[in-house]
Amino acid sequence: MGLNRESAHLNGRGALIAVGAGLNLSTYGLGVWGENVLLSSGAFVGPALATLAETYLLFAALGLFAALILRIAIAACTGQSNRFYLVCGLGPMIVAAVLFGSGLWNASGLLVALAAFCTGWSFACQSLFWMSALSFEPGQMRTVFPLELLVAAVVNIVFVAGFLNLQAIFLGAGIALSAAASVLLLHGDAQRERPAVAAPSRALQSRYLPGFRQLAEVLFCVVALQTIAPTLNYMGLSGALPPEQQQLAIIAAKMAAAVALVAILHWSRAPLYSVQVFKVVTPVLILLLFAVPFASAGYLFALLVGGSCLHFIVTNSLFCIDAVAIARRRGLVFELFYGTGYFALMAFCSVLEKVMPTLLAASSSMELLLVFGVFFCVYALSMAFVAVRRRRRDSGGDGAENTTAPASPSSSEPTVTTDAERVAAVQAHCGLSDREAEIVLLMMHGRNVPAIAEELVISQNTVRTHVKRIYRACGVHSRQELIARCETEDSQGHSDGSPAKSPSNPS
Repeated sequence: MGLNRESAHLNGRGALIAVGAGLNLSTYGLGVWGENVLLSSGAFVGPALATLAETYLLFAALGLFAALILRIAIAACTGQSNRFYLVCGLGPMIVAAVLFGSGLWNASGLLVALAAFCTGWSFACQSLFWMSALSFEPGQMRTVFPLELLVAAVVNIVFVAGFLNLQAIFLGAGIALSAAASVLLLHGDAQRERPAVAAPSRALQSRYLPGFRQLAEVLFCVVALQTIAPTLNYMGLSGALPPEQQQLAIIAAKMAAAVALVAILHWSRAPLYSVQVFKVVTPVLILLLFAVPFASAGYLFALLVGGSCLHFIVTNSLFCIDAVAIARRRGLVFELFYGTGYFALMAFCSVLEKVMPTLLAASSSMELLLVFGVFFCVYALSMAFVAVRRRRRDSGGDGAENTTAPASPSSSEPTVTTDAERVAAVQAHCGLSDREAEIVLLMMHGRNVPAIAEELVISQNTVRTHVKRIYRACGVHSRQELIARCETEDSQGHSDGSPAKSPSNPS
């Protein structure tokens, strides 16, 4: 009975996170992002203040980055995620909700700037809050992230159905409801103490620097996809559409992203989802873009939806999932780790919003084709970067933990001195995938199936399927035999035949 009650609580907690994060995602599209129905309509700031649209965008970006910096600093000082969240965020959330809900926000240029700053601040604080809250329960990610996208799509449907002419009021209500959901979550978590993690000053060299190097691989692929996927947005197609069609494209993209995300999390075996998605979909997307100068309006609209779908999948979901996996594996403060990466991602996106429209304002088809050729070069460089990173990681040069004594200098044969190197040798000899090698390493460190599933953010059934494949490939029949196989492996992929004592299988 206790287990059932705990599961019900976790399910309810995950649903609350999905609703709050979905509402927050919608406020980003309505109140922060430049190409949206609010800022493309003179009704947003009123005819007298229409020239302040750029001011609004500037202060929204300032609020977003200021909040990210503050939250990262707090996480670094306290060694915990979501500390002092309400102190930092609740005030600006209330101010933004009141200004938009009352209609006073556009009474003067000063209030426009204040409302924009508080909206950007609110979005940043809540983004880190919801992702950090979800990082405490990584097993729910495969459910929460698709549900978050569906909630955001439903919010857009409600907006189109009844609030298209009441944009500011709808935005204020969204901020208020998301803030209320975060307060409810904090109230429910009041009795659930979160352990502190080693602060960066005490773990910078051993855990944070290797963690950030691994996150760089993810971030590199995400920003490259962010350069390519929303191309039609940068070309101004979204802003040229009527408000109803803008929202239709966003709704379709969010729903498609939810379905695609379920498939990715269920079928992908890659250790880093963002990198795998980038490798698979980017060449296809670039080929589709080459037809843009000659395509019909329907083709452009479909590609706009597809690019937005990839944006929601990678930026809002897989980037966080990969960051959670890296942070948990290395024992990092998630808000500090994820917030730093998210800051870099948002900074890059802000630069793209300024640079890409100018770059894509080509006057001829040949110029556009040249730009898309540059995209292909971006993809090739990204893949080269990933290959170099993987080669360094496989050779043990990326912060792998040394778990055994160093080999004697007098040894004439090449030896393996770390579990990671042993697993890499077994992987090469037995033809294991990267995900299977990762599972073998965790098994050597004493993890059982539930622990591996939680750490890698996959289901227990998926772990068991991988384990069966590993046993077949390695010619073993149990965990003990597998560990013994790895511990007697040399760097050439051969077993020395000596028996090895295996650790006990934890319950």
